[in-house]
Amino acid sequence: MKDVANISSKEELLRLRNEGKVSEDEYNQLFAAMNKHRGIAADTATTREPEFHAFRKRVLIGGMIICWIAIPIGFVLHLPLVWGLGIFGIIVVAIKMRFLNK
Repeated sequence: MKDVANISSKEELLRLRNEGKVSEDEYNQLFAAMNKHRGIAADTATTREPEFHAFRKRVLIGGMIICWIAIPIGFVLHLPLVWGLGIFGIIVVAIKMRFLNK
């Protein structure tokens, strides 16, 4: 979906050029500045990547803790599915943590 503010700004700039209030060079400079601003906004998404990386790591550590708790509970309650999934979860989290750190 297109940004309404961007469309109206571009249309306004085009109207000013067509009316002769803005020269062709000024139009090109302003148009480039508007597009450059959009590029800066896209760069802020890459700065959020370390935050997401840390969030993913916290989720994996929480999952590993739950799996470690599930193993003795599964043995005490004689639930082989619970302790089996606990062991499987520890293995999967360990593999994912290894790929996460690469």
